[in-house]
Amino acid sequence: MLKRDDRLRDYVLPVRIVASEKTNNAKTLLNADLTQIGLREMDVATVHSGGDVILGFGRELQGGVRILTSGTAGEALVRIRLGESVSECCAELGEKGACNDHSLRDLTIPMCQLSDMQFCMSGFRFARIDVLGVGSICGFKAICAVYVHTSSVRRGSFRCSDELVNRIFDTAAYTVELCMQTYIWDGIKRDRLVWVGDLHPETRAIAALYGNDDIIPRSLDFEKAQSPLPAWMNDFPQYSMWWIIILNDYFMSCGNRAYLEAQKDYFEGLLKQLDKCVFENGDFDFGFNFVDWPTHEQPDEPEGVRSLCKLCALKAENLCHVLGLDDSVAKGIYNKLSRKSDEIIDKKQIAALKYLSHTALTAHEKAVLCEGGAHGFSTFMSSYILSALTDNAGLCEALSAMRTYYGGMLEMGATSFWEDFDIDWMENTAPLTRLPEEGERDIHGDFGKYCYVGFRHSFCHGWSAGVVPFIFDKVLGVESLAEGGEKLRVRPDLGDLTFIEGVVPTAYGDVKIRCDKKGANVEVKIDAPPQVEIIR
Repeated sequence: MLKRDDRLRDYVLPVRIVASEKTNNAKTLLNADLTQIGLREMDVATVHSGGDVILGFGRELQGGVRILTSGTAGEALVRIRLGESVSECCAELGEKGACNDHSLRDLTIPMCQLSDMQFCMSGFRFARIDVLGVGSICGFKAICAVYVHTSSVRRGSFRCSDELVNRIFDTAAYTVELCMQTYIWDGIKRDRLVWVGDLHPETRAIAALYGNDDIIPRSLDFEKAQSPLPAWMNDFPQYSMWWIIILNDYFMSCGNRAYLEAQKDYFEGLLKQLDKCVFENGDFDFGFNFVDWPTHEQPDEPEGVRSLCKLCALKAENLCHVLGLDDSVAKGIYNKLSRKSDEIIDKKQIAALKYLSHTALTAHEKAVLCEGGAHGFSTFMSSYILSALTDNAGLCEALSAMRTYYGGMLEMGATSFWEDFDIDWMENTAPLTRLPEEGERDIHGDFGKYCYVGFRHSFCHGWSAGVVPFIFDKVLGVESLAEGGEKLRVRPDLGDLTFIEGVVPTAYGDVKIRCDKKGANVEVKIDAPPQVEIIR
């Protein structure tokens, strides 16, 4: 059976020769002709045995490399290494976590003359080509990136008076776009899987940027088929909670009622399964606790699971109303869990979840959430932290933390946002665009923890796109009050910005918002389709 791949495939020439050894005419690769190999190529880059060339493509890409060879001599053995940083494409397998996990990014193959071949499939920004073998010589007409990406057309947008905020928004949008492959992947280097626990920031970003894109229900259906009840999604009970949260938010944004109705039986069964794990005295037992890696096995983690499950119950209650189901199970889960609560010790992620689950924070918990600016952030949970921070300390504080945190990655050379980041990593640290000098730390190889250590750390991870829904929620101030955005509450907040504008997709067409500070006043203009009711 023939099945069409709807993704697009483009070819990207390198924009930079990072370094080269035993190579002649390397700069021809920057302006190479990609059309066809000829018998008498006059302008080629020649790499001799023991030599190499390192190419930079200017931005993170999902795909592989295409190599057009002219003449070869000797064994013509070539090693190809892809890297999200210069350091990674120069590392040996096993060095600081460098790996071929989930995709081949380091392979050695023979070259043949007069060939046009494509290799690897991964997330990368740099490629290193080494010529090996006795007496080997390889003439390269071109070495380019094969850029594989979604064919979906972006509808949502945002602009404001602060160019750094614009860069952060654009980079977050590009990050999730790269992860929109056959399904919604967690990351394009590793794991390239549908992790439901990762998907909430991604699906909300996609809905804000693309509207009702089929990749959202397709990805949810994929994992549901992988996890027939009583199995948990991805074997994590907390990921099944996220599935309910995602389902509700997708429906409210995109209004796909036919899809929601098709989930009715599974949703009911899952809700009852969750209820069996929650006890009348407020205790719960899901087998194990997990919220995110930075809080895993930490003292705040159980309270994080409690808050996540309460948030899930709130979303489930709304779904019950929409589907015409009895909401008593959802209400019961929330009420039982509310009978107990532990104070958050030091994790901003958990304090944010607790607040978003409609649970009042203590003075100490508010301090945990609000103090220290961008310290204590994680990329996955940053959107929740920023949202809770806005409500408890004001948008200016949240924007400041966002600029520091996401701006830090940009300062380190990011063109997509990462699996994890800590602003303390930046001190005396080389950016990803070059090798560290003596005494400098490596932003890629020397950091990371949990499941993402060193070069195994992904520099394009979809969950870090949560800044997109944060901006739509708290800056543009848009909240869907009815399915598909049929009724929108729009309450923009400029914070320290002087103007904001954006386009918000709904099931009924796009809503355009523009706000300008006019002295002490704010002028707001909203252009919405006639089917969309705007509540101010």
